[in-house]
Amino acid sequence: MVDQAKAAAEALARSNDMEPVQGSVDVAIPTGVLWELFTQANQWPRWNACFYWAANGDLAAGANLVWCFQPIRWWYLYKFPAIARIVEVEPADHVTWHVTAVPGFFARHTYSVEDLGAGRTRFSSWEQAMGPEFRLTRGFWIAHFVFVRDRSLEGAKLLEAIYRERGRLTPNDLPRRPVW
Repeated sequence: MVDQAKAAAEALARSNDMEPVQGSVDVAIPTGVLWELFTQANQWPRWNACFYWAANGDLAAGANLVWCFQPIRWWYLYKFPAIARIVEVEPADHVTWHVTAVPGFFARHTYSVEDLGAGRTRFSSWEQAMGPEFRLTRGFWIAHFVFVRDRSLEGAKLLEAIYRERGRLTPNDLPRRPVW
């Protein structure tokens, strides 16, 4: 699997199908605290409005990540299921997964945290896709990747507000209802 993941990442780096959709936000949360909550993927819908549902209780390399997205516009009548293969987990640093939705579509997504010192962390989202099937629906996918990036960064800011208010960040501190 490692060789396949590496080969796919190298092919994506050579691809001209799209520029990566990426962004980051700095939050006043210690890296270890943010990472501990972040790795509980089943909690993502409670703080990240791009997720409707997520199954995984933790993130492990080699495991499947299973979730369902919210629509990119509230008036679109769909929920979008997804399954990915987690290819990298570096504790308190990053998690990367690959999605092969249909033949001819490959995407790579990385969420990362960077310790900025003094209890601050940079939370980042990076995503890129390629393939003939991707190119046919490129407009939708880029809009979707922007939606994921923007809601993820907004979610990190929500976590910062919760941490400032409570002095901790656990599932019990999250909104009971999803943020959407």
